[in-house]
Amino acid sequence: MRKPAVSGWLEFKDRHSVIGIEDSGAGVCSIRLAGYTTIGIADGNIIESGTRGLCDHYCNDFAEILKVIKG
Repeated sequence: MRKPAVSGWLEFKDRHSVIGIEDSGAGVCSIRLAGYTTIGIADGNIIESGTRGLCDHYCNDFAEILKVIKG
């Protein structure tokens, strides 16, 4: 028997409608493990932690992120 969906939870099949924005290497890893598109933002520890390659996009500020989202 399938459990009813919990309010606020996202079905795995719908994960492509989510964008995760992070400035930390640990956050980037978490977003990737969840299966979401990952946008890294500068001024955190992404470069130092070696997780830059895990980002689908890497931006310097929110204006750049908005351009990525809008396509």
